[in-house]
Amino acid sequence: MLPAKDFAQVNKKEIIALSFIKVFSNNEIITAIPVNDKSFLKLQIGEIYKKRLSELFEK
Repeated sequence: MLPAKDFAQVNKKEIIALSFIKVFSNNEIITAIPVNDKSFLKLQIGEIYKKRLSELFEK
């Protein structure tokens, strides 16, 4: 099991380390993981996980 203080599930398939999150919006997370020279990995936030992620970033 991953430590809840360091990781968060963003949808049914994906879990990310909080330290890799650059931008958090209502529907999407932009990570610090490069995809190519000009963009970073974007993850869609599942409806079920929005509240938990919002609570993590309010702290």
